[in-house]
Amino acid sequence: MSDAYARAARVLDGNLAGEMRNARVVPHWIEGGDRFWYRRDGADGVEWVIVTASTGERVPAFDAGRLREATMRAVSGTALPDDLPVTGITATDVTLTLAGRSVRCMLADYVCTGTAVPATPGVLWSPDGEHGVFVREHNLWLQSRDAAEPVQLTHDGVEHFAYGTPPGTSLFAVPRMRARQPLPPSGLNWSPDGKRLISLRVDERNVRPYPFVESVPQDGSHGPKLWLPRIPLLGDAERGMPEVVVLDVATRAATAVRLPDGWQFAQTVFHWSQDGVRAWGLSATRAQSEIALAEIDLAKGAVRLVVREQTQGIGRFNAFVYSPPNVRILEDSNEAVWFSERDGWGQLYLYDLATGALTRQLTSGQRTVRDLIGVDVAQRHLFFTAGGTDADPDPYQVHLHAVSLDGGAARLLTPEAGVHAVGRTPIGNGVPGSGSTAGLSPDGKWLVDTWSSFEQPPVTVLRSAVDGQVVRTLETADVSALIDAGWRAPTRVKLLSADGRTPIWGSVYFPRDMQPGLKYPVIDAIYAGPQVINAAPAYEEAVAALNPRARASLAELGFIVVTIDARGTPGRSKAFNNFSYEAFAEPALADHVAGIRQLAARYGNFDLDRVGIYGHSFGGYTSARGILSYPDFFKVAVSSAGPHNFQGFYSVEGLFPAPDYGNERVAAPDPQAIPLNYAPLDSLPLASQLKGKLLLVYGELDENAPPTTTLQLIDALTRANKPYDLLYLPNRDHGFFRTDAYYTQRMWDYFVEHLLGETPPTDFTLELKAPVSTSGF
Repeated sequence: MSDAYARAARVLDGNLAGEMRNARVVPHWIEGGDRFWYRRDGADGVEWVIVTASTGERVPAFDAGRLREATMRAVSGTALPDDLPVTGITATDVTLTLAGRSVRCMLADYVCTGTAVPATPGVLWSPDGEHGVFVREHNLWLQSRDAAEPVQLTHDGVEHFAYGTPPGTSLFAVPRMRARQPLPPSGLNWSPDGKRLISLRVDERNVRPYPFVESVPQDGSHGPKLWLPRIPLLGDAERGMPEVVVLDVATRAATAVRLPDGWQFAQTVFHWSQDGVRAWGLSATRAQSEIALAEIDLAKGAVRLVVREQTQGIGRFNAFVYSPPNVRILEDSNEAVWFSERDGWGQLYLYDLATGALTRQLTSGQRTVRDLIGVDVAQRHLFFTAGGTDADPDPYQVHLHAVSLDGGAARLLTPEAGVHAVGRTPIGNGVPGSGSTAGLSPDGKWLVDTWSSFEQPPVTVLRSAVDGQVVRTLETADVSALIDAGWRAPTRVKLLSADGRTPIWGSVYFPRDMQPGLKYPVIDAIYAGPQVINAAPAYEEAVAALNPRARASLAELGFIVVTIDARGTPGRSKAFNNFSYEAFAEPALADHVAGIRQLAARYGNFDLDRVGIYGHSFGGYTSARGILSYPDFFKVAVSSAGPHNFQGFYSVEGLFPAPDYGNERVAAPDPQAIPLNYAPLDSLPLASQLKGKLLLVYGELDENAPPTTTLQLIDALTRANKPYDLLYLPNRDHGFFRTDAYYTQRMWDYFVEHLLGETPPTDFTLELKAPVSTSGF
C-alpha cells in the first residue's frame, strides 16, 4: 500500500494547490477602463503584462530586470524577493511595497523613490491613509499619520463590550486571545473620505463564558490554559446585544444608529453615499424571517427600512451565504438592485430608493442568480451570473448574462458549457460604492471571464460586454504538473433523488485502472450543509475542493468516491434549498443512498456491501448521522468536527429556524430543555443503532464545532455500549481537515483497514505543503 499512499499524497488537494499555472487572471484596470494589467506565470518566472481591451494587444508592462535593479538602488540594503511585490501599474510608473516602504518607479527612466510607511501593527488605517484607529483598554484610539501622540476616540468601552473586538460568535476568539502581536480592530468601517467610522460592538457582559482548554500551550508551558470566549448556545436568553454607532473623526462625537425594534444589522455598511450624508446596510429580524435594505442618516443615526421582505425558510441576500450580497445602490438614478427568492428562484429586482416602491423585476425564469457582477450605470446594463434550469444538461453550470435596468429579456454572454467566474473585489472597508468586480471594466465595456469544466481546464478570455464576443484568449491554464502528479478528473453524473422524480447531480472519482467485473468499495464524501454546494462541475473545484477534501486521493487508494449535491443544498430553486431548513440532513442522506444505489446499477463496479462515508463540520454531522440512520448501508464512517446536536451548539438561525420551546418561547426554560423543532436533529438518540465502524475526530480549540457535541455523542455511544474510535487533536482549530497531515493519513488508514480490508503502511508519513489555515466550514 505504500505506493498507493504515495500516489494519493501527490494528488491531495493541498499538495496540488497552486500547481496550475495561469488558472486565474485578476485584472487591474488603468485609466478608466480600456487598459488593464495582470500578473501571470511565465516560463522563467512571474511576468506582468498590460492589455488594451479595444484591440486585445498584450505587451510587457515593464522591463522586469531594469525594475529590479532600480528598486534595489532605492532600497539599498534590503533584499528583494524573487517575486517583485508589485501593487500598482499605470501608464507612467510602477508601485511596489517592500520592507516598510512604498517604492514608486518611473518607467521613463527607471528611477525609483521610496517613501517610508510607518510600522503600525494593530492599526486600521482610513482609505486616505491620514488616520488610523487601534484598540487600547477596550476603547478606540485615533492615530494621525503626522501626530506623535494618539487621541482617545471612545471612552465607554469595557471588557466584553469593547470597541474593535469581535464577539465570541465570530468563531475566531481564541486565536485573537492567543495572538502575541497587536491585531487590527474589527467591526469597523471607514467612510471613503476618512471622516467617519461605523462601529459594531456586541455587549457580551451577560453572555455565559464558553470554556476551551489548550492542553499543549503554544508558549511552551506545561500546564493547560483555559480560554473563555463568550459564546451563547441555542436557546440562551442572553445572546449578546449589538450596538452600532457613527464616530466622527473631527468632533470625536458618537451617534447611535437606531434600528426599529426586533431588527439587527446583517451587514452594517456596504455603500457610502457620495456626499457623505447617508450609508446603506442590510438588516434582518430573528432567524432572518424578514430582511431589509437599511438607509442610515449618518448625522442623526436614524434608519429607514427602504425595502422590507418576509422570507420563507432560509433567508439571505445571496443564494450562497458566503458570497457578497446581491444588492447594489445606484445613487445617480436613486435606485437599488435587490435580491429576492419570492418567486421560488433567486432573482434581481429594481427599487426606487426614495419611495421604496418596486420598479420592476430584472431577472426571471427557473434559474437562480449566483452573483451580481456589476452595473454599467451610463448604459443602464446589469451583469450577473446564474445557474441553469433543471431542464438543462447541468443546472450547476454557471453563465454570465446582461439585462437592461429598463426592462427586457436577459442576454447570454458566455455560451461555452462550464462554470464561468467573473472575478470580484470584496465589498468592504474603504471601497466607495456598493461593490464591483474586477472582471467588469469601469466603463462597462469589457469583461474578463474565466471558465472551466471537468473536460476543460480554466480558460480566461477578454470579452465584449455588449455581445460577449471574445476579443482575445488571455490564458489557458497549464495543468501539466497536475497530470504529472497523476491527477484525473472525476465523472459528472445525473441521478434522481429519493423521491424518484427530482433530478440531482454529483461527481464520481474512480480508482485508477478500474477493472470491468470487479467490485470496489465506495465512499460517500458528504457535507450537505444548506449554504454551499460540494460537487460543482468546475475544474479548479475538482482539483482542490473546499470540503470534503481528499476525494482524488481516496480514489488512488482503491475506492470509488462519490459526492452529491442533494436536496437541501443551494444553487437551484428555493424549494430545493428549503428541504434542509427543518429536516437538515434527512433528505440529503436519503438522496445520497438512493444516488449510490443508482450508480451501482449503472456502472456495476460498486460494492454495496462496502460503503463508507466521511465529512467535516456539517459533513461531520451528516457522516455520523448517516452510519447511525442507515446502519445496514454505511459500514464505515469518519466524522470530523461534527455538531452532533444543536442544543449544545451556537445558534445557526437563518439557515435553520428559531428554536421552539413551546408556548411561543424561543429561550430555553431550563438548561436541559431541547427545542421541539431541533429534537429530531439530535443524533444522540440514534447511538444504539450503530453497527459499523465509526471514527470520531475533533480539534481541541475548534470554535466552529465545539468539542462538547462530539463528547456528548461519545457519552451516548458509551451508554449504549457501542464501540467507536476516537482521534483527539490537541491545539487544533476547525481547519485541521485541510491542514493536518496526521488527521488525513489516519482517515485514509481507517478506510483502508475497515473498508478496503488491507493493512495500512507503517513506513509512510504524509507530508503537506499547503500553508496552515485557521478557516473552514
